[in-house]
Amino acid sequence: MAVCDACGNRVSELARECPRCRAAIVTTPAPVAVSVPPPPPSSAIRPSPPVRPAEPPPPRQGTQPIGIAPPPPPPPAGPVPPPPEHDRAPVSRGVLAIAAAAAAIVVVMIVVILVGREPAGDDTGDAAPPAEVAAQADVDVPGTAPEGVDSAGNTIGYAAANLVDGDPSTAWRVEGDAEDEEIVLTLPSARTITEVGMVNGYAKVDEESGDRRYGQNRRVLAATWIFDDGTEASFELEETVEPQVFTLDAPVETTTVRIRLDEVSDPGGRDFTAIGELSLVGR
Repeated sequence: MAVCDACGNRVSELARECPRCRAAIVTTPAPVAVSVPPPPPSSAIRPSPPVRPAEPPPPRQGTQPIGIAPPPPPPPAGPVPPPPEHDRAPVSRGVLAIAAAAAAIVVVMIVVILVGREPAGDDTGDAAPPAEVAAQADVDVPGTAPEGVDSAGNTIGYAAANLVDGDPSTAWRVEGDAEDEEIVLTLPSARTITEVGMVNGYAKVDEESGDRRYGQNRRVLAATWIFDDGTEASFELEETVEPQVFTLDAPVETTTVRIRLDEVSDPGGRDFTAIGELSLVGR
C-alpha cells in the first residue's frame, strides 16, 4: 500500500493519483540490496584506530590563545638606542690605520695652506702699513741761526726740532751757505724706510706783512740720504713750498739717516740756508 502525501489516504501501490484528492502519488523505489563482504577472520591483525590529537587547554585569563598573533608593540617614545658594544660588527685594525693616516694627511694639508697665506716675517710690524717716522728721531744739525723777530714783533726760533714737528711753516735755519753739510736723524730702533722727503726752504708767509720767506732765504736744490748699510739715494729738488717726497729703489732697514746738502741756491736777500721739514716713511 502507498500513502497519499497530500491527504494521507491509503491507495494502491499501482495508483498514480489519489482517488480522494486527486493528488499525484509519488512512489519511493525499493532499496537496492548491497552485498557486504564477510568480516575478516578473527586471527587477522586489525589496524589500530587513528589517535585523535588532544584538544588544547582553554586559554588562561590574560593570555593570548595559541594560533592568534599578538598585537604589535607600541612605537618607541624616543630615539632607538644603539646596539650594545658586543653586538656591533668589529672594525679591523687595518681599516682604523688607513682612516687615521687619511685624517693626518688632511690636517697637514690644511696647515700648509694656512701657513702659505700668512705674511712673511716674524715681526708683527712688518705687516703694518708704512707711516711717517721722522718725528720719532733725534736731530743733529751743523749749526743753528740765532732767533729772529717777525713783522708783528714775535720772536721766531730756528731750532733743529722744527725739522720734524710736522709744521712746514716753521724751519731750521743756519747762517750762510750750508752746501756739503749733513743733518743726522737717529731713530729709537731700526726701521725699514721706503720714502724720504723734504720741504727744501722756509715756507712761512709773514702774517703781518704778507712777506713770503721762501724766496728770501737759500733753498736746498739737491740732497743725498745715506743709510746704515751705506746705501745712498740722491734727489734733485724743485723750488716750491710743497713737500717733495721720493720713493727709494728698495726698502732700507736703518737706525740713522744722514742727509747731505749737495746743492744750495743763492740767497734772496737773507743769507741763511733754511729747511722747513724732513720726512721719513717706513715701518
